[in-house]
Amino acid sequence: MKQKLIYCILLSLALSYFSYAQEKDVYAIFKQANEYYNQGEYEKAINSYQQIEAQEVISAELYFNLGNSFYKSNNIAESIFYYERALLLNPQDKEIRDNLGYAQNMRIDAIETIPISFFQSLGNKIIFFLSIKQLSILALLSVLFSLCAYMVFRESIDSSRKRTSFTLSILFLITGLTSFGLSRIALSEEQKDRPAILFGKEVLLRAEPNQGSEVFITLHEGTKVDILDIFEDFSKIKLANGQTGWIEKNDLKEIK
Repeated sequence: MKQKLIYCILLSLALSYFSYAQEKDVYAIFKQANEYYNQGEYEKAINSYQQIEAQEVISAELYFNLGNSFYKSNNIAESIFYYERALLLNPQDKEIRDNLGYAQNMRIDAIETIPISFFQSLGNKIIFFLSIKQLSILALLSVLFSLCAYMVFRESIDSSRKRTSFTLSILFLITGLTSFGLSRIALSEEQKDRPAILFGKEVLLRAEPNQGSEVFITLHEGTKVDILDIFEDFSKIKLANGQTGWIEKNDLKEIK
């Protein structure tokens, strides 16, 4: 029993040391990449940042710095791709939004976005005001508070306290159920949403998923699209103006 305990302790210490060493290594590479960027050696900075990315590190700051490095290297598609990734993790960051806007202004395609109605805009603001994780936590806490308030209601003798605790129990329950419902809607919308960036220099938008079908328009790198379907070597996409069509799936990269 003692030997097993010692082995467990040694294993825990080894894993902790490995995790610490890996984190320290990532920090050193990130620091070196920043130095390369500040010195104007953008290709070296990109290589260093991508070493970190290869270790499955998910970070808005990492993606933002990659976006900046690619932008400085005049690689517009990659810069937009990484700015979009950074924005997914930190949607309120003004600097990310501004830099994404600068990169988007470098695109060839100028596709107008379909305006959404006031009610659609209001609905999106309500649903996506909090993240899915925040909504889930709010739902759980609200239900717990509702149960606590109900227990106070059951145990109280004073009529005023009973009314107050019962009212709070109902309000917390409504908040919890509403938060849970909104989190399910947000999750469903997120799963349906498959944004991507075009990487081909010239991308033919076709009527059908084959090389011989009619070409609607020619698109260019950096354009953002939504993936609707995939068939063999083709992806069905939707543009910001609502137009749909098929392109070769190797010409795009999914943001998520």
